[in-house]
Amino acid sequence: MIRALIVDDEPPAREELRFLISRHKDFVICGEAEGGLETLEMCERLKPDVLFLDIQLWDLDGVEVARLLLKKPDPPWIIFATAYDSYAVQAFELNAVDYLLKPFTEERVAATLERIVERWNLREKGEKYTCLEKLVQQLVLQQRVNKLVAWKDERLLVVSPEEIVYAEAQGHQVWLQRVCGDRLKFPGTLQELQERLSPQRFRRVHRSFLVNIDFISEVAPYFHGSYRLLMRDSRRTEIPVGRKYLKNLRETLGF
Repeated sequence: MIRALIVDDEPPAREELRFLISRHKDFVICGEAEGGLETLEMCERLKPDVLFLDIQLWDLDGVEVARLLLKKPDPPWIIFATAYDSYAVQAFELNAVDYLLKPFTEERVAATLERIVERWNLREKGEKYTCLEKLVQQLVLQQRVNKLVAWKDERLLVVSPEEIVYAEAQGHQVWLQRVCGDRLKFPGTLQELQERLSPQRFRRVHRSFLVNIDFISEVAPYFHGSYRLLMRDSRRTEIPVGRKYLKNLRETLGF
């Protein structure tokens, strides 16, 4: 049996999808979730084979959930449920990733389930992950997130971009400095974080720093024509400006 997890923040949509999937003899529903954090926790605990994932969730969007799951060993197959426009649907089709358009139809769900069974029997999981990774990369570039997740000790927190003063890469880890003083570990690279955030608000100023320009309080001249940024956080953090990023910063701030 193929174990399926249904994710949607609308109970009627979950109920409808549960009914349609449960009619197929090769599937068993191992759980339901209504938010992104809950989905990540349930995937870790229940180990579903297939995830029916709504893109628009109340805490994290489905693209961010998929990005985080794809970093795990042996992630589930992900079937996006979406009301996206034709451009996004075309991206799904080009990358050979199954998707379901809302509102669901019995015929479409049945066809998707049959495709999953066929590929499952052939065990084309490696190819599936490659296609899905390409799709998620495309969707990341199409949209900017309203929420991120980051670790504080053993807890995974939901963070709004406007809370972030700056992000710093240290070795293979990326740390977020929040305006409240918390320092959180982001599950990804600085480049991935930059791609997820609005370029109007967040600018790369150094190979190790991404800053929220709303929190810059001062641009201070430094040695040999270089500059440092003074940030409006509790520590009055000083951030160096790399030479290759200076021109862009000048244009942004007009100095």
